[in-house]
Amino acid sequence: MIITGHIQNLIFREIKGMVSSSWFRRHQKKVYIIMIFSMFVWGISYSVMELIPQKPVGKVYGRKVTQNEFADMLGRWQRLFFSQERGSIVPVIWTQLMLVEEAGRMGIIVTPQEVDEGLQRLAFQLFGTGLDMNKNSLIQFLCGTFRLNQEQLIRTLREALLVEKLESFIRSSIKMSTEEAWQKYAMENEQVKLRVLELRAKNFSESIPVTEDEIRSFYEKYKNEEYHEESMQPGYTLPERVKIECLIARYDDMERQISLTEEEMKDYYENNKDAQFKISKEHDMTSGENEDDAENIATVYKPFDEVKEDIRKILTRQKAIEKTADVMYRLDEELYEALDKAEHLDFKYLAEKYKISYEIPKSRRFGNELLTENDLMELFPGSNQIIQAVFDRERYEPSMPYEFIEGRVIFRVIDKKLPAPAPFEEIRNKVVNDLRLEKGLIKAREIAEKYTGTARPASFDEMVNFIKAEYGQIDISVVETDYINRPVKLFNKESRYIEALKGDRPNVAKKAFELKPGQPGIAVETSEEKACYILELIDKKTADKNTFEKDKENIIRRYLYEKQESLLTEWQNDMRKNMEIYIKFQ
Repeated sequence: MIITGHIQNLIFREIKGMVSSSWFRRHQKKVYIIMIFSMFVWGISYSVMELIPQKPVGKVYGRKVTQNEFADMLGRWQRLFFSQERGSIVPVIWTQLMLVEEAGRMGIIVTPQEVDEGLQRLAFQLFGTGLDMNKNSLIQFLCGTFRLNQEQLIRTLREALLVEKLESFIRSSIKMSTEEAWQKYAMENEQVKLRVLELRAKNFSESIPVTEDEIRSFYEKYKNEEYHEESMQPGYTLPERVKIECLIARYDDMERQISLTEEEMKDYYENNKDAQFKISKEHDMTSGENEDDAENIATVYKPFDEVKEDIRKILTRQKAIEKTADVMYRLDEELYEALDKAEHLDFKYLAEKYKISYEIPKSRRFGNELLTENDLMELFPGSNQIIQAVFDRERYEPSMPYEFIEGRVIFRVIDKKLPAPAPFEEIRNKVVNDLRLEKGLIKAREIAEKYTGTARPASFDEMVNFIKAEYGQIDISVVETDYINRPVKLFNKESRYIEALKGDRPNVAKKAFELKPGQPGIAVETSEEKACYILELIDKKTADKNTFEKDKENIIRRYLYEKQESLLTEWQNDMRKNMEIYIKFQ
């Protein structure tokens, strides 16, 4: 029996998935020998292996999904639909597998004619035009393009069409009436204008005393909440952090090692002058020349001396990039050959040997050597692969070379800290500040409730004057907003930027639409700067029904699409309750 390249790749991928990357790199040659020997010995009875019970990697509607089944679908979909995707598509494939299963449960089928139409549609989407091929030639062309055999191509396309028909069926069951659309439009386009008195927590926090017991208790309350640098919410569990040592070949540094000859620059000029240095210019016409002569346009080039410096920069950069790739390739080979040795190669020595940089990077914001994902994004812009690889790496396991905007890097993790609460002593000042801000917000709310209660002054202006008289030492501002709309959902949270308050204040906007003329209201914001606001409604504008009627069809179409997307997401989330994925394969 002939073992196909696809099966070889599956065997290779399965073996590689079972071991760490460092083990595989150390024993790669042995693995290849074992694979070849195994295929020679087992070749005639490979199909028998399919009869060996396999452990499931998950369940869909109670049906066990084996690792081979999932790996097969992952490989096929990756090649056909996600060949340019650099991140993991494992969650996407689990979703597609679930939808294919649901389509089967609902009795949805895909006909051969629909598959043929799908092939043509796929070719058109990929190449922007219909291909003048018969069916067999088209299949062969697509198989060659995506490195799939015919059975894999047809099966993957059939699965995609099943999912498409299933989602189309769900979409078609969702409707949007004119009245429903108008109600939504009316809410979206209603506007209010406000006067706002702002009581900022920080203006009260400094004068509020805190005891050591309160500080300790506050830390204990929030120590297991995730720490976010930009958030005003208390939280002291630091994310996973790593300390790495790096060998970095920067293109700018490599350029200083490049020397160019005059001949190289002249060769570049001659080879590229038509594309880069051409100037078209009309000949002066003489009385004896034919004005229709096609030769009345001459080609003129910028002089070499004029563009010499530009050429030097271009060639220097090109050679620096080539030299960087070559240096890092040789360095990677040396590290690879040393994987079996007990002692790790000294990165400092290698940096000197290859004339590149040795660094233990530090956070640009905090200056420490333990780095978070955000730190790595700042230090190595342009490559999410580096971030993923750093946190997946074992200690003292050298990485392959990774490219980022400034050059290429090989790193080695020398320390790793799992997510854990920061020691109290290290962040005591932050805990004190957070506690005071929380108490300052409580104080601000107490003031607002006091002056908007039953015994409040007769008008908003009197309320402002009373508060300023009592708390004159504190900066208390009153602003008037422009007309604002209700909050909208952005990234799964409500949002409404209010220019007069210089920030995202969704609770202020939400409360504003609940108010009646002459009725004060209170809104509290905690997501950005913590503050309490006293609101007064100045004016309210309702939506224009005539404007809605003029563009009714487009409005209904947009709202219907939004409703379909929302309900489809809820439907898929509900279906996921019927899935069980083992952690290793999520």
